[in-house]
Amino acid sequence: MNIWHICIFELRRILRIRSVLLNLFILPLLLIFILGTALSSTMGTAKEAIPDPVRVGIIQTEENSDSDAISKALNTFVTSPAVADIMKVQNISTEEEAVSALRRGDLDFAVIVPSNLEEQIMKGEEAKLQWILGKDGTLNVVGQTLFTRFTDELNSKVAAAKVLGPDAVAAMAERSQTSRESSSYITVSSPGKAGTSYSASQYYAASMLAMFMLYSGMTTSNSLFGERDKKTLTRLQAAPIGNGVIFAGKIAGNSLIAFMQAIIIVLMTDWLYGVNWGTHPWLIVLICVLITLASMTLGVIVALVCKNAASASAALQGIIIAMTFISGGFTPIAIGFVQRISEFTVNHWALQSFLRMMLDAPVSEIMYSIMMLGAVCAVMVAVAALVYRKAGYRYE
Repeated sequence: MNIWHICIFELRRILRIRSVLLNLFILPLLLIFILGTALSSTMGTAKEAIPDPVRVGIIQTEENSDSDAISKALNTFVTSPAVADIMKVQNISTEEEAVSALRRGDLDFAVIVPSNLEEQIMKGEEAKLQWILGKDGTLNVVGQTLFTRFTDELNSKVAAAKVLGPDAVAAMAERSQTSRESSSYITVSSPGKAGTSYSASQYYAASMLAMFMLYSGMTTSNSLFGERDKKTLTRLQAAPIGNGVIFAGKIAGNSLIAFMQAIIIVLMTDWLYGVNWGTHPWLIVLICVLITLASMTLGVIVALVCKNAASASAALQGIIIAMTFISGGFTPIAIGFVQRISEFTVNHWALQSFLRMMLDAPVSEIMYSIMMLGAVCAVMVAVAALVYRKAGYRYE
């Protein structure tokens, strides 16, 4: 009897248990369908989201409106083709009128040109505008980005004039006019490949795959406890094989189950739900191998530390659900502190690896997430080896 005999026996034993087949193969597909359908309107449909043109009100004092330099520069900026396609500008006489228009919804964003702006520029100080934000956060960001670009150009010209002289400013203005004709002030795109984003079905297919592969570690834990509870471990130990062979055979059998689970989920979500997993199938295999490794080591650690199967199952469920939650597996979380904690979990890096492939991100970005996932797995393997060396797998 060797490792493969125990592995095959373990496979047969697990595949006969209907509840395990239901939890590992059917339940994840149902959850992906339910979450992907229910939250599709919230997360998106994998189509590029382009904001509407921003309606901007510009408030200038009489001093600035009479100043040829400021008015000309601002007018040239807002009438350039790249900017004119993104925002619609109207002049407002007073700040109160702009605030009222923002409240009514007639404007999305307002800009106040300070009365001493030209004086600041002449003194070589940093040029700054004042914002009045509207109701839409996305349009506020677009407006701030555009007018920050305007003040950046003013400041760069002032700095060049102070350091290099007026001739340098003229040369910069000529180059700026040439490049402005062929470039845009702002580009709307998604992470990874331009024009693509992940849908709710893709997001939850990736997160549920990682979570349910980790649940395969529970079958490992139950199998290890089952041999002890049924008093069959002593029979196995009486055979001319070592404890390490018994232990490795059980881990190998459960690992094959986890990998079969990954293959079925990936293929079925692609066929049934149209989930696009990207163009790097071998990287998907590598990620699934690493998640399988993490699942087995997690099951081993819990099984060797806990006293009985019930406490081991409870501990594993708590750990897996907690890791899935803080990594954004149930809903994307934007809290900085929680995101920092999630970087120490298997789910975070597995999810990021899958999402980057779905977005056709550069291979270097995908490999970074995979290497971080490998680092987390390496730590878990080291901990599992330490626990096994101390506790061992034996009948007590």
